[in-house]
Amino acid sequence: IKKIKINSSKVYENLEKLQRKGLVSYTKKTNKKYFQATNPDRLLDYLEEKKRQLDQEKLEIKNILPELHTIKKQSEGEQQEATIYQGYKGYKTMLENMLSELTPNGQYIAFASGKLKEVLGPYWHIYQKKKKESKIKARCIWDQKIRKNETYLKEYHGTGRFIAKGSYQTPVDIFIYNDKVIQVSYTTKPIFAVLIKSKGLADSYRELFENIWKAGEK
Repeated sequence: IKKIKINSSKVYENLEKLQRKGLVSYTKKTNKKYFQATNPDRLLDYLEEKKRQLDQEKLEIKNILPELHTIKKQSEGEQQEATIYQGYKGYKTMLENMLSELTPNGQYIAFASGKLKEVLGPYWHIYQKKKKESKIKARCIWDQKIRKNETYLKEYHGTGRFIAKGSYQTPVDIFIYNDKVIQVSYTTKPIFAVLIKSKGLADSYRELFENIWKAGEK
C-alpha cells in the first residue's frame, strides 16, 4: 500500500465489500488480517446470483405493469413532482413527513409487504405510537403470509385485509395519502423510495385499493 501510495482505509473498505460478496476471504494472525482471493469460480457464482436477483425483479415489475400503465394514462397531462429517498434514514424521514402532514386525524392507505417492521427496527414501535397518538387512521392490504405474523398484526395500529390468493401481488410497499403516492423497493440496496405528488395518480391508486379491499379477506 505504501509503495503505490493508496489510502489504506480505502483499500480495507473495498476488501471488506469484496468479502461480503464472497469474493475475498481472510485469515487472522497476531491481530492482523491476511486477505486472499477465493476460488475464481466464485466470480461466476456471484454473477449468477446477481442475474437471478435481476430476473426476479424483472418478473415482479412485469406483474404490475398493466396497473402501472393504466395509472399512467389516467394521470397524463398533470404536472407531477417526485422526491427520492434512499437508505434507512431517508425512509424514516419520509415516514415522519407523512405523519406530520396527516396529524391530526388524517388517513393513509397502503399495499404492505410486512417488511416495514423488519426494516425500521426499534423505530417501528415509535411509528405505530405516533399514529395512535395523532389519531391517524391507516388501512393496509397485506399478502396472505402476514396472517402468521401475530406480533406484527398485534403491534400494527390500523385496520387491514388480506389479498385473496392469486388476485393481486405487489413487489413494493405503496402508501397513498392526500395527493401523494410513495413507492418503496426493498430489493435494492440501500432501500429506495420515491414520493410522487400527483392527485391523478393518488386517486387512481385509491380506486385500485378500494377494489382490492372489497375483495380482500378479513
